[in-house]
Amino acid sequence: MSQEADRRAELIERARHLAPKLAARAAADPWARRVEADVIDELRGAELLTIGQPSANGGQELDWITYLEVNAALAEGCPSTAWHSCVGNAHAWLVGHWPDACQEDIYGPGADQYVAGVLVDRGDATPVDGGWTLNGFWPFGSGIDHADWVVLGGHFPSPEGDGPISGMFVLPATDVSALDDWHANGLRATGSSSIVVKDAFVPEHRFVPGEVLASGDTPGMARNVGWIQRSSLMPTLAYALVPPALGAARASLAAFAEEVDGKVISHVDVLQTDWPLTHRQFAEAHALVDQGELLMRRTAELLIEGARNGEPLELPLRARVRLDCAFAVRRCLEAVEMLYLATGGRGVRDTNRIGRLQADLQAINMHAITALDPALEAYGRILMGHPPRTPRL
Repeated sequence: MSQEADRRAELIERARHLAPKLAARAAADPWARRVEADVIDELRGAELLTIGQPSANGGQELDWITYLEVNAALAEGCPSTAWHSCVGNAHAWLVGHWPDACQEDIYGPGADQYVAGVLVDRGDATPVDGGWTLNGFWPFGSGIDHADWVVLGGHFPSPEGDGPISGMFVLPATDVSALDDWHANGLRATGSSSIVVKDAFVPEHRFVPGEVLASGDTPGMARNVGWIQRSSLMPTLAYALVPPALGAARASLAAFAEEVDGKVISHVDVLQTDWPLTHRQFAEAHALVDQGELLMRRTAELLIEGARNGEPLELPLRARVRLDCAFAVRRCLEAVEMLYLATGGRGVRDTNRIGRLQADLQAINMHAITALDPALEAYGRILMGHPPRTPRL
């Protein structure tokens, strides 16, 4: 095995070792609204939060297949914990595009800095001497409880008066507030509370325009010369959210096999494991999860190939990647919905693991980047020669 393959296997094994502990924690408190700090410390100790982080910032700069398998393994234990890992890894990769001074601000104290964020353009920035004053409200701030730094989308008036300039601002977590408003059915423990910023000063070196980020030619490229930083922006950020769906689906397949063992189907009086319909359902669920995984792996390989060759993905391919990500998480959801219904009446109990995993998968499928209908519409328009309605490609 190559050194990279050895490292991948080592990190996957660490994630698998943590998964049963994570599952036990989730089962003990299924209504927990956040992942505890000691869990984040365990992820740090296992070196699972620096997979996509540039080596110049103390990260491992590994490939997207490793990222997929590590976070899927974590999600087999707890999808909310895997979501934290994905958010932290994705934003560590993202801030590698900022100027050196910003990256020094973040990683000067050390490599283990958790970066949370909401990338939607919701903030109002006012130009001031040396930067901006930022105000705004951003819902769905996953990982904000554990953040050292935060990336937030915002805008300010163009000096030329030809419309607002949009982009992303980086702030220390001490400059933001988190509302205690995360009450959710799925991904309950992600602590995805709303973020509020009031009159926070953001210096010039902590802002990058959206157009610059999308171009791939960013200030951070001079510092971070490794191939991973050349992954196309939006496809990478879409792909960053799919591993928890694969892990949740895998966990559901395992849980279903245990759930039906010895179970007699009411009013049919046959063991569920002997019923032909169960065989069909279980096989179809496996096939759906396999389809989702294949789409995820195709995306990872495409991102790796393009980045290694220094070739940004063209618009039609970016749109297809976003659709592949949406289809992948939808296939995982469809598999688990089938299994959940097949558990019968016992499935409605809040202690039923398949029911909790289904809720997590529903939440993943409802995220703006992984939602299926907008991805279908965007790719369909491009296939028919029309410009997409969404800039998030």
